Amino acid sequence: MAKSNKWEKVLTESYVASKADITESEAEKELISSEFAVKELMYEKEQDQQLTAAKEIVKDLNAGYSSAAKYEKAKIEFLLEKIENLRISKAAAAGGE
Repeated sequence: MAKSNKWEKVLTESYVASKADITESEAEKELISSEFAVKELMYEKEQDQQLTAAKEIVKDLNAGYSSAAKYEKAKIEFLLEKIENLRISKAAAAGGE
């Protein structure tokens, strides 16, 4: 059977089975608890100095590649425009003869 929901891909079958008879009130309490856990994890992630430093390293390493690619793309754009202008000039000259 293919899993179609995100939670089916993440949660264990034992967790899902353990919640088969959960009441609405219990589900609401767990929902709130999980929401707070996610907020706390996101806060901890933002405060993680090692992760922040790693992101800066990745950003710095990507900068060189991004800059070089940007330069090459600008050259491509310029050369395509140059070719187009040369063709237009050639067509105008041929039409004037």
